[in-house]
Parts: sequence; structure tokens; C-alpha cells
Amino acid sequence: MILPQLYFRLLRKLAPYGKPLLCILFAMLILAVSMAYLPILIEQLLTSIFVLKDLSLIQQALLTIIALFVVRWIFGYISIYYISTISGKLGTDLRMDFFHKLMSLPVNYYAYLNHNNQIDTLVSHISRITQTTVRHIAQLVQDSLTIMGLLICALYLNQEFSLLLLLVTPFIILVHEMINSYFNKTDQHNSLTLRNLIGHIKQSIKHSRKIRLDGGQTDESQRLGRISDTLFHTEMQSAKIVAMVISSRQLITALMLIAVTYMMALQATNDALSISEAGALIAIALLLILPLRRIASIPRELEHDREMIEATFSFLDLAPEQDVGTLSVQQIRGKLVFEQIRIHDSLQTKPILSHINLTIKPSEVIVFKGYTETEKSVLIDLILRLRQPSYGRILLDEYPLDKIAINQIHRNISLVSADPFLLDERIAGNIAYGAMRCANEAKITAAAHASHAMEFIRRMPEGLQTQINQNGNEISKKQLIQLAIARAFLKNSPLLILDEVLAAPEPDSAELLFALEKLIQNRTTLIFNQQIPHLKKIDRIVVLENGCITENLKTIDYSQLRQENRIINH
Repeated sequence: MILPQLYFRLLRKLAPYGKPLLCILFAMLILAVSMAYLPILIEQLLTSIFVLKDLSLIQQALLTIIALFVVRWIFGYISIYYISTISGKLGTDLRMDFFHKLMSLPVNYYAYLNHNNQIDTLVSHISRITQTTVRHIAQLVQDSLTIMGLLICALYLNQEFSLLLLLVTPFIILVHEMINSYFNKTDQHNSLTLRNLIGHIKQSIKHSRKIRLDGGQTDESQRLGRISDTLFHTEMQSAKIVAMVISSRQLITALMLIAVTYMMALQATNDALSISEAGALIAIALLLILPLRRIASIPRELEHDREMIEATFSFLDLAPEQDVGTLSVQQIRGKLVFEQIRIHDSLQTKPILSHINLTIKPSEVIVFKGYTETEKSVLIDLILRLRQPSYGRILLDEYPLDKIAINQIHRNISLVSADPFLLDERIAGNIAYGAMRCANEAKITAAAHASHAMEFIRRMPEGLQTQINQNGNEISKKQLIQLAIARAFLKNSPLLILDEVLAAPEPDSAELLFALEKLIQNRTTLIFNQQIPHLKKIDRIVVLENGCITENLKTIDYSQLRQENRIINH
């Protein structure tokens, strides 16, 4: 995408904020008019001093100039305030677009984001865009209006001088930009040469054993010296050109000043230019310097921001995960069938899961152990249909999982993990979360009682409506797990996944065990736990090793294994 298209797309996101934009534009117009009116006031002041010599007119002109700067202060504040407001709103909108896109991407893309530290980069890009790019654009508009106003003022005071300014102004901008562009290229070339020298030095250090073994220390020093000489010659050549460019810029500036001075002297000798007009025109020339320099540098700044804007919009343009499922299954019994499941990871040649054949009956409680963290994560993602198997298929109540609408799948599955986190600022919001946010307080309270969370909720200042992590209302990890269990009770789904919830029970975790015992009743439950949990009902234990099921033990085997596990632990 070319540079203008990027910025037009960025500016289109400001369209909903018409009122602040009009305020900014109006303030900028007032600032440009006030700047253009300043030379006229200077001309009146000089006339009052040197021609009329009227003290009252001098005081009036000075008071007017003070009032003009007060007006500029007021509208300058308005402009900066609304620019900051627009920048903040744009940042909020871009971050919300980023959040929505992040939540809609396939889960395997998250590994890429984490591996390349892309999250930090994209968030910082958005902050940089809103903090600097918008201000660059606003500064470009403000300086353009200021220059136009000053040129109109010059045209009002003296047409010949304004014509000279119109001819000189583009030339100044062009020369300034060419010089800066050349300086940047010179710096880049010198940096490349310096990096080349550093690379050779590192190579010499890396192979220092070989160099010393063969007695090549002197030869290697001389080789590095030749590379250093290349750097010196490059720097000297650049220094000559830079010196010539700087001297040429000073010469051009002097010639322009001479031309302006000659023009003013020629008009003064013909009585076409008074001293007050000359002072006003000099003020216009001086006032033009700063906005001209900023305008000359802004294209380079915008080009520098281009990479960040492109990266941000490229991420926002990523295709979201498509739901190809069309079947609507409102309520399931909870039967899961894995048929020859195999899944590969793009970063690994060895499959993560291979030849997984497993049938889980409705209301059956299965414990998985022996797995790696990656195997567990991938298996859960397969059940939630966040990933697709490379080979094989998964059936849910005899329906192919990939044919069921994904919202129907998620509606019938609950997940309780060992690392819960706050999903909402209030306790009630952490129980009635997402699709359950419309649940009434009676159902939320019943779920909190079932998970034994109500015992600590009663002690909170505002009960279910207590804000967590504010005013010292912090809760423990165990209490967070109780809220997650309450959320599962409220959802009341027929299929339940317990992810390491019982991996490291706390000393007072009897309440969690009682709550989980009640939760798994009449639900198909998949328990991921490396140690066999002390639950009353466990139908089978499935052992995963190297991505394959190595053992599938029935309940009769479970009691023996639990006894062995106790002996080993003691």
C-alpha cells in the first residue's frame, strides 16, 4: 500500500469525530490568521514609533499585540487539547480493532505472535501512531495554513516582495529536503561500513583459536586495519561532501538574503517601501522560517512512521478464523470419539499427537496423565475445535466435530484450569461471564453456593457486586478457582474439562474437592492431571507418551494404581 493510501485509511478512522475535528480546524484557522495579522501590527507599531511618534498609538499597538498572543494562547490550548483527544480516541479505536482481531484469529497464530514478540511490537506501534503520526499530520495542516496566511499578508503589504517569497519558498523547502535526504543516506552508508567492520571483528574473535594456532595474528590485524581504512576513507569522503553541502546551503541562504535586501532597498530608494513596511516584511520572512523547516521535515517523519502503520493495518487485515460448521446441536449427551487423530506442528517434523483412538462415553470420567504441556494444549484445542487434526476425525455424539457450528460446541463444553484469572471487575461478572452475562442473581448465587465460593463472597463488602483488586479486595488463587467452578455450574454444560485443577492442591482444598465431586456428576469429564486425583468417581486413566496413548486403564486398574501412587509419594 502506497504512503498516501495508508494515511487516507488512517484519517478515515477519524471520520466519526467530526465535532472535535471542526474545533481543531477552527482553532488552526484562528492561529494562522493571528500569525498573519502579527506583521501588520508590527507595521503599525513601527509607523507609530518612527513616523507618527504618537505614544498613545504605540501603547495601543502593544496592547493589541499582547491581546493577539492571548488569543493565540487560548486557541493554541484548544487545538492541542482536541488533537490529544482525537489521538486518544484513535488509539482506543485501533486497540479495540486489535483486540477484536486477536480474539478472532486461529489459535496456532498465537505461537507466532509470542515467538516473535509481535504483541509488544504491535501495541507499541499503535501507541506511536496515535502519539506522533496524528500530531505530524496536524502540524502539517497548521504550518500550511500559517504559510498561506503569511504569504497573503505579504501580498497585502507588498506585491513584489510576496512574489519573491512565492518563488523562494518552494526552493528553500526543496533544498532543505535534498540536504536532509543526502545526510540520511550518508549516515546509512557509514553505518553499513561500520557494521561490516564489527562483523569481521566478531569473526576474528570466533576463530581466534585457528588464527593463533597458525600464527596469523599479524595478518588478521592487518586485514582488520584495511577494513578500518575503508571506513576512514568513506567517512572522509562523506565529510568533504557534507562540508560542501553545508557551505553551499550557507551560500544559497546568503544569496537569498542579498536578493531580498536588494529588492527592499530598490523599493525604498523609489519611495515604494517605508521603514514600517520593511520591518513587517522582515517579520514575515522570519516567521516563515520555522514552519518551512517543519514542513520540509514532515514528509521524512511520515515516511518513518510508514512501517508502523503498514504493520498495524497488515495485522488488522488478517483473515479471521472461519466457522465452516453448519450443524446446530443445541444439547449433547457428551460422547467423544477420536478416530486415528494425528496432528503436526509447522515448527516440528515429529507429530504432536499420533494414532489417537479413544472413545469416551457420556458421563464417563477420564483422567489423562503422562502428557507434555504441548500435547495437553493441542488435545484440548482439538476438542474445542480451535485446531483441526492433520489426519483423522473427532465425533461428538456421532456428529463430526468439524461439521458442528463452533458456537454450539463451545456452548456445551466447560473448562476449569489451574491458572484462572480475573475476567471481570466484579465477582458476579466472573461467574456470569460472556454468553452467561444475562443470568439472574438467583442462578449466580446458586452456582456460588455449589462451588463453596459463597463462603468468602459473604465476607466481601458488597457481596457479589464487590469490585476485585480495588480498595484492597483481593482474592486468592483458590478463590479464583472456586469462581471458575461456579462459572461451570452456571453454564451447566454436559462436557467438562479440568486442566490441572488438582495438580497442586492447597492444604485447605477439601472444599475444592467437594465442589469438583459435585460438578462432575452426570457430566462427561476429562481430567488432565499428572497425579491420580483423589476423586470418588474415575472410570478410566489414559496415559499419553510421545504423542500416543500407551495405556487405557479401566476403573478396576485405577484403585491399584492409586495405591501404588500413594506408596511412591510416601
